[in-house]
Amino acid sequence: MDEDKHGLKLAKERGIKLGEVGDKILFENEHIRMWEVKLEPGQTIAFHIHYHPYLVISLGGGDNEIETIFGKKIATHEPAGHFVFIDEMRAVHQLTNKSNVTYLSRLVEMKSITWTA
Repeated sequence: MDEDKHGLKLAKERGIKLGEVGDKILFENEHIRMWEVKLEPGQTIAFHIHYHPYLVISLGGGDNEIETIFGKKIATHEPAGHFVFIDEMRAVHQLTNKSNVTYLSRLVEMKSITWTA
């Protein structure tokens, strides 16, 4: 088994300080934490990792690209109304808005489950 499958060790070796999963917290209680993610065209949210299952709901946008710490690039299409639920811990990654419109979403973390790497 790969002992750094989430890339935390690699990020540390590269001197990368992991950022938050969103721009700002809009709501939080004992069950959930809701973030706003807003990216202008070409803008990137810094490398980060998720420690809870989460739901992303797009309020507007288009094409984005997820890039993992290992260099894998994953194209996504996230127009208004698109949603995705992630229920497994994934590698450290960053998100870049590849379209010519602002990307805006709500990312809702389920705090009742916490993953460890």
